[in-house]
Amino acid sequence: MFLVIAITSMTACSTPTDVSAVSAETELQLKIDRIVDAAVVQGFAGQVVVAGVDRVLYQRQAGYSDSAKKVPVKADTLFHVASISKYFTAILVVKSAEEGKIDLDDNIASWVPDTELAKRDITFRQLLHHQSGLGSSYAAENAVTAKKALDVLDGQTVDEEKRGRFKYSNDGYNLLAIILERIYGKPYEVLLSEKIKKPAGLKNIKGWSEVDKTDPRKVGQPLQPLPEKLLKRNYGMIGSAGIFTTADDLVRLQKALRNGKILSEQSLESLWRPTEQISIGRATAGGFLRRSEIKGLVFSARGNEDWGDNAILNYYHDHDFYVAVVTSKGPAEDTGQPPFCSSMSQAIEKILPTSN
Repeated sequence: MFLVIAITSMTACSTPTDVSAVSAETELQLKIDRIVDAAVVQGFAGQVVVAGVDRVLYQRQAGYSDSAKKVPVKADTLFHVASISKYFTAILVVKSAEEGKIDLDDNIASWVPDTELAKRDITFRQLLHHQSGLGSSYAAENAVTAKKALDVLDGQTVDEEKRGRFKYSNDGYNLLAIILERIYGKPYEVLLSEKIKKPAGLKNIKGWSEVDKTDPRKVGQPLQPLPEKLLKRNYGMIGSAGIFTTADDLVRLQKALRNGKILSEQSLESLWRPTEQISIGRATAGGFLRRSEIKGLVFSARGNEDWGDNAILNYYHDHDFYVAVVTSKGPAEDTGQPPFCSSMSQAIEKILPTSN
């Protein structure tokens, strides 16, 4: 519960004439405002949401969606959340296991027969946790059909020394998207809507093929234009990096998961189960777990593209706080500066209360 600080002024006869209560929640909002204001000066354009277990504590959209500064960012402006898309794909895979379609420890061979990948004894769990030996070739970015994408992914080198160990893999998550479409006989975007968007009550979430990525009235425009080959639907983006959404819906997603609206408790345990320790925490399916000395256990999903889009979703397990930051305005990876999602979320984390 937030503390309340009362400020009282007295008249000459000691009768209260002005009593105002300034809550810690208001103070928190003012502090976050200063963080956002400082980022805007540096070029930030995007959305920030901070929520507690039962309410939104802070929500703001700032800056302009377009480089000409004519289209302000709105609450429903969509942002490309890059590798946070892997979290959505992981949820879909775990959901398919919950529904009895697969077992997470199954070999994927029966879903990709007559491929070299089928001979590798790769499991769904290994793909989810970046332990398959596949890497990030980006080869599927040129593939507009699932068959072509599978062909090019099948030709990529599998690092056998990394089997069972962490090796970050876009290819692995793109492969999962192809298999999900085979499991259900539906496009990835339909699964996204049926299995996540509708049960979670999300308002603004789109797959890679469902938005006009060049329209600033709908989508935050990046610092650098997207490569032409990526504008169309392609299997290099669908499963690993292709979702557009808002900061508000990222928070809504995590709350829906916590409240059992998408996955059962057992399935949620599989989704969040930590594996190998890496530099930013212990890897989970589509995210990472780390421990903050002050804020305790933190789940984090994050994404960053070299044309400027970056996003972060942090869930503070021990205190039931949720923080989401999304932007399209970098800094781009090649500047050497930390992305806004990292610097802003870190600053917000430091000022979050230790109780909700």
